[in-house]
Amino acid sequence: MNIIDKNKFFEITKQFEYVPYTQTEAWHAHFVGHKNDSFAFFVDDEHKPKIACVAHVKKALGLKMLLLEGECLLVKTYKSSLIKSFYETMTSLNYDMIEIVSNYPYNSEFEVGIRRAGFLRPVGSFSMPLSNWINLQEDIKCNSNWTRNFKKSQAFDLDFELVQRPSLDIVKSVVFFYNKFSSEKGLSHLLVVESINKLLQSDSFSVGLVKNKEKEILSFIIIHNTKKHAGLLYAASGDKSKDSGATFFMYTELFKVLKEKGLNTFDMEKLVPSTHSTDGVFLFKDGVKGIRTVYNGEWSWYKKSIYRPLMYFVKKWMFKKREV
Repeated sequence: MNIIDKNKFFEITKQFEYVPYTQTEAWHAHFVGHKNDSFAFFVDDEHKPKIACVAHVKKALGLKMLLLEGECLLVKTYKSSLIKSFYETMTSLNYDMIEIVSNYPYNSEFEVGIRRAGFLRPVGSFSMPLSNWINLQEDIKCNSNWTRNFKKSQAFDLDFELVQRPSLDIVKSVVFFYNKFSSEKGLSHLLVVESINKLLQSDSFSVGLVKNKEKEILSFIIIHNTKKHAGLLYAASGDKSKDSGATFFMYTELFKVLKEKGLNTFDMEKLVPSTHSTDGVFLFKDGVKGIRTVYNGEWSWYKKSIYRPLMYFVKKWMFKKREV
């Protein structure tokens, strides 16, 4: 394993088949200046790379932790021995904890390799590993609720546009719209204009907007796209979108545009079936008939066994994360 600088890292990962959005240069820039993180860049071999990742380096209470959000891969070389060697070497570095959230579709080679490198599932899961992948190059089928609401939208003079590198005014409008939506829903997550603008000025992210004939934003979606794959990052809908079916219209038109651009798949991200109000989000995302996909998900390694239950306490009670 080699630890390299960011410029070399992003140059190397251009050749990888699978590059999740969390490993893009734009996502890295999105955090710089707005979080207290530093970063480390890893690759198994600079000359013949097969796996690489950028990790957040976090320090608290005298402890050092690596947080990895996925990895870049040459898929044809995906073997348990590669995963084992890469992550086993990482555990020999000067860190007290390593936490992984892998959003690559579940692969038994990954599980065999990561367990043999000394990693376990963490105590408590805080990221949803279930999603719905839509094949954009086939005819997309939807359930009756989706079809009915899309037909309803045809009675309104709605306009959809997928914007690459939007103006600052558009970014400000989107952030204001999302934060208002988030506050009304009782959610704590808010967007920041500066960091969202950094994302949207790259080739890896774009924003889709639905407006009515008065040019008001009814719904929007920020998507990531790398190689032939795209997925949902943030989305929000206003009060007027329900009556007009704007959200259903937005996704239907988005899929058409992405197909025309030659993308193969779209990830609806984080399906969370439940017994409470969030089940409505699951029903919406599951209304498009794709392939239910499970990610490799969360894995953890701790230098001392006591850190394992302590991290659960920190996540659940100090950071107020919700188990899934």
